[in-house]
Amino acid sequence: MKKLLSVALAMSMAFSLTACGGASSGGNAAGTGDGKEASVDGSGQDGSKQDGGGQGKVRLTYLSRYTNPEDKRAKFFMDKLDEFRSQNPDVEIEDISVTDSDAYISKMKSLIAAGAAPDVFACSYEMPRYDLAKNGAIANVESLIQSPDWTGPSDPKFFLGYEFKDRGLEGVYGVPNNLATIQMFINTKLLEEKGLKVPRTWEDMEAIAGPLIEDGITPVGLSAKNKPKCIQFYTMLGMKMYGMDFQKKFMDGKVDWNDPQVMAVLDKFKSYVDMGMFGPDAISFAYDNVMSDFEQGKVAVMFEVSYQFAKIQDMSNSQDVICVNVFGFEDKPEYKDIWFTDYFEGLCIGSKPGTREYDAAVKLFTFMLSQETFNQYAGTMGGGAYPLEVEFDQDKVGNIMADFMEEYKNCSDITAMLTAYCNDPVIADLTASELQTLFVGRSAEDIAGTLNTEYQKAFGK
Repeated sequence: MKKLLSVALAMSMAFSLTACGGASSGGNAAGTGDGKEASVDGSGQDGSKQDGGGQGKVRLTYLSRYTNPEDKRAKFFMDKLDEFRSQNPDVEIEDISVTDSDAYISKMKSLIAAGAAPDVFACSYEMPRYDLAKNGAIANVESLIQSPDWTGPSDPKFFLGYEFKDRGLEGVYGVPNNLATIQMFINTKLLEEKGLKVPRTWEDMEAIAGPLIEDGITPVGLSAKNKPKCIQFYTMLGMKMYGMDFQKKFMDGKVDWNDPQVMAVLDKFKSYVDMGMFGPDAISFAYDNVMSDFEQGKVAVMFEVSYQFAKIQDMSNSQDVICVNVFGFEDKPEYKDIWFTDYFEGLCIGSKPGTREYDAAVKLFTFMLSQETFNQYAGTMGGGAYPLEVEFDQDKVGNIMADFMEEYKNCSDITAMLTAYCNDPVIADLTASELQTLFVGRSAEDIAGTLNTEYQKAFGK
């Protein structure tokens, strides 16, 4: 099962709380540049927090990656934050969210190092949640989840990565607010017009790749410029070739990249790159480039995450598109129903219990993770997978989401990115960078050799 990524050697000092001067009253992220905390109503000129005898507004900082109102998913959470503001005029929220992943990580590193974790924040797998929990940078929310007033996710299987009892730390330190799946989107009309079979296995895909390439069409759209996509694709090839045992090879970073199965998956990935399966420009294409080409009929099949359901449903050719699980192999039918399903993103509380900030943060945390919020989110997104049962008007579900929900019923096992089990965000990024070099002609043997050396350094083998 998924383990939390621990802080890597290169990040440990940045996240060390021993260097923190301490935010004595809740993690206010807006520093003044001189080590003092940002002011709230009734603060002095020096910018330090004043309780004011419990008078005035409570100021909270909130960090997520929801900033783009053009994105349906982001806009939903932005609107929910505004709804909370209107219902709680006594709470002032400073939204310090950023969309870009690197900017988010950089901001979190700086805030944690300064002892100023945001009061409520979305904490993805890039953050070393175990270290944050162990050092008291994020609050134990187990009592909130067990409260009779709690209506949000409560199934323990969804708290993996947020609880660390196997490491001697009691409690739950966050709650997932999203599930991410990966699937294939197929332009059936394009294939039918060319007299090609709609693929359901990798063997099918290999058979139609040649004719598509000859016509200048990319068989499988893969945004290799986005490094996680490279790991995700490698992950799913391995799971479809060798099943859940392949996942175990990556537990705790003990994987041997010269292992015959590990190399076989790398070789298969390389063979697809070399045959032009992903087109000539995959390394320079981000997800938006691939999606644009898919809508224009320049890509036949697209490998994409669930966050893009709404955008794909809104495409001009969406009625010609079907959604299926990532392809399996004909000789491995027992692995075909393994799904990439990750619940790495969730909300955490950085405020200190016993403060006004903490009490207000609990209200925001509970509001953003309520049953009502998830129901509304499912309605906005037109379905999907969630960490609890949702109720919404399924008559409004589009054809692509309907395909997904029908396919997902057959899910037998789930996996996250294999590097997520290594408990080291630096080694995960390195692995992604190395896999990217498949697209610029580097050999599988050279990549495996480099990764083995780096894994040995990181894990002391």
